[in-house]
Amino acid sequence: MKGELMIYSVTLNPSIDFIVRVKDFQIGETNRAYEDNFFAGGKGIMVSKLLKNVGTECVNLGFLGGFTGAFIEKNLKKLNIPSDFVTVEENTRINVKLKTEEETEINCPGPKISEKEKEEFLDKIRKIKRDDFVILSGSVPSNLGNDFYINIIEILNENSVKFTLDSSGETFKKSLKYKPFLIKPNKDELKEYAKREFKDNKEIIDYVRTNLVGMAENVIISLGGEGALYIAKDFSLFAQPFKAKENVVNTVGAGDSVVAGFVNYMLKENDVEKAFRFAVACGTATSFSEDIGELEFIEEISKKLVIEREHYGN
Repeated sequence: MKGELMIYSVTLNPSIDFIVRVKDFQIGETNRAYEDNFFAGGKGIMVSKLLKNVGTECVNLGFLGGFTGAFIEKNLKKLNIPSDFVTVEENTRINVKLKTEEETEINCPGPKISEKEKEEFLDKIRKIKRDDFVILSGSVPSNLGNDFYINIIEILNENSVKFTLDSSGETFKKSLKYKPFLIKPNKDELKEYAKREFKDNKEIIDYVRTNLVGMAENVIISLGGEGALYIAKDFSLFAQPFKAKENVVNTVGAGDSVVAGFVNYMLKENDVEKAFRFAVACGTATSFSEDIGELEFIEEISKKLVIEREHYGN
């Protein structure tokens, strides 16, 4: 990457992801897991893990507390991923991911953040340099309020720091005023924003070209198992769903991997089509991995992806 550029990944509400695998899960009965794993989780942490796997350093910012926070800190150190978290009094949360016939998640609310802890975090944001890059993603501790991301973005905007926000609802809408480097709503989030249904990809592309292109530098629409779209004013790219012999292993972190992969490639090479291919490969590799996709697997998938390009007139 150019010069001393540093990527920061903000995880305001990290978690330990406790992944439990159960066969023939029965509600109301005693179920026995055949496997369980603990991972450092939270969307921003997933971003930093993907970046580490592709050879890019990323500093984690956010809040950690208690024995659960210590576990995450230790886990990141083991992975050689740098962090600069604010230490808080209450415990970092544990989220439960139940892997059975149907995947089920229980996400906990997380710690309350004091005024002093909040200001300590915002001071770290104020020190980020103009040429650096910030990736914001995941939930916000409840007592900080829905506009806390916007408070962060306003500071970044004042200091001319580029950012991407992976969020939805009102926060997503308000962030567009500051022209994010990348937005990546999924199909459901796009429906929520547009307050309408989309019967096919053409309707999505037409809507996004008219209403979202120009409000962000780059727009990716995640279609889940139906692929992904990159949409610009004069062209679109469609990544066909990846066909694999194996079943999807883990959807946790797949979207975060897309964001990290795209940002990483664009900051290095500034080539939209190659960055989109790499991003989709990152997300796909993660969905077929226990944790986050590894570089060798990402590169293997990238070569096999089918990307269709369509041009539009003025």
